[in-house]
Amino acid sequence: MPAIPMDQQTTEAVAGHLGPAAIRFTHIDGAVPVLEPEVRDSMAIVTGFGPTNAPTAGTLSVMLGAVELQRRLHAPMTVIVSDLGAWNSRNVAWSTLVEVRDQMIAFLVALGLDREVTELRSHLDHANLVRAGRIARYLSRADFQEHRESLLELYADHGLLGSEIGVVTDSLYTVADVLGPFDNGAKHVLMVSGMEEAYFTDLARLVLNRQADAGELGLGWTGNIGALYFRVLEGLAGYPKMSKSIPASSIHLNMTPDEVAERVLSDDRDSQPALLSAIELASGWDAAGTAAAREAFADRNTQQGRWREVRAEYCDTFNRYATLWKQCAS
Repeated sequence: MPAIPMDQQTTEAVAGHLGPAAIRFTHIDGAVPVLEPEVRDSMAIVTGFGPTNAPTAGTLSVMLGAVELQRRLHAPMTVIVSDLGAWNSRNVAWSTLVEVRDQMIAFLVALGLDREVTELRSHLDHANLVRAGRIARYLSRADFQEHRESLLELYADHGLLGSEIGVVTDSLYTVADVLGPFDNGAKHVLMVSGMEEAYFTDLARLVLNRQADAGELGLGWTGNIGALYFRVLEGLAGYPKMSKSIPASSIHLNMTPDEVAERVLSDDRDSQPALLSAIELASGWDAAGTAAAREAFADRNTQQGRWREVRAEYCDTFNRYATLWKQCAS
């Protein structure tokens, strides 16, 4: 089943389970049955982050959303910082990946992720590496060609991609991540990610169905995979996504206050919608604060000063997160 935009009916259904956190999601794929209270005891949540660089405002929005989701559902969660996957699929030095991985894990805890109900790990995990090896038999090269990241060409144009086999290997590790709860007895998995990563859900379902039909060559897994996809934070300067791999598209937590201000206070027309989205999703502001920001954005052509004041306030907010990020360095 393909991911579909959330209409009023599905939004209301998801909001019934997630409360205010539902506004963070724009697309849904079989998630409502997985969220029902009667299956909550056998449900697990899976999400993850790539440690290629310091979190952008887009990554921060997903991190804040993951913490909010965990608090709302009180369900076991697996959060993966995909060091080995990124090593294979991106042209980033291993030493950088390790450094950012460890800092990212500490930062997630500092944001409030509950370690008692969360498996917070990297791809250097024996169980997941074994699982990746066991599920490879159920997938073909054609599967990976059909189900692939929508931004691959953009990353390739910027010289950021690893080899074709490396990209496939990364996908295999992540599909194993999604399927991991089934190894531990779960019957329902909720995958939460950006929409550009929906292909991982598709590949995981292929494995789940094919191993179920494989008789004595199956893995004994039964259950459902549902997915919720976070609203994509647009990139600055007109880029489709605020990406760590494309510096001009983003603000990130390693920037100095002056660097953050240079981009957030810029009057570049193409950047303004992305800045409003960052305030809505990656600020932690309450409903009144974000509503005031939307109003100032709508009136920015006639009342430029108020929109600039809102952006200056967001500079302060983002820099507080940046300070926390730097404190989490080894």
